[in-house]
Amino acid sequence: MLRVALLFSIVAIFAFTGLARSRKASGFTLQLVPSQNAIQRGAATWKTGAPVFLIVTMVNNSKKTVHYSLTNPGFDYVIDVRDGSGTPVPETEHLRQMKVRSGVRIMGRNIMGTLKPHETAQDTIEVSYFYDLSRPGEYSVQVQREFPEVGKEPVKSNRLELAITP
Repeated sequence: MLRVALLFSIVAIFAFTGLARSRKASGFTLQLVPSQNAIQRGAATWKTGAPVFLIVTMVNNSKKTVHYSLTNPGFDYVIDVRDGSGTPVPETEHLRQMKVRSGVRIMGRNIMGTLKPHETAQDTIEVSYFYDLSRPGEYSVQVQREFPEVGKEPVKSNRLELAITP
């Protein structure tokens, strides 16, 4: 009887894991990785005062074509930056001023993109331009963005842990 229960539990775990994997694979994801130069992957450690770049990879595993624009990362994404204790990190003066002038988008890009099913695209965010990472410590960053073609809820990235050292 114990063997049957154990076998049933193992089968249930594998079935649930496979179901969770297939749901995730059928949607749209955002993946964050650290970068020291805004071009290539790097270590998640920066010196105080250095620009903190993250690469965002958009992965379209849905069955729909997704359209997106890249204007300014401060507007394109909702960025959640927290310190080591989980407290939100203050915005920089740059981001506050951009929000004040949000009707005028002179500063920024004007890139329109399309991701067909199973395609990927990358973007770069200089997080330290938008959030105060001037003090040494541990931080975490997560971004989210709306993609109406794949759902009503915003798509959230992984939460990336990073360190600022003296």
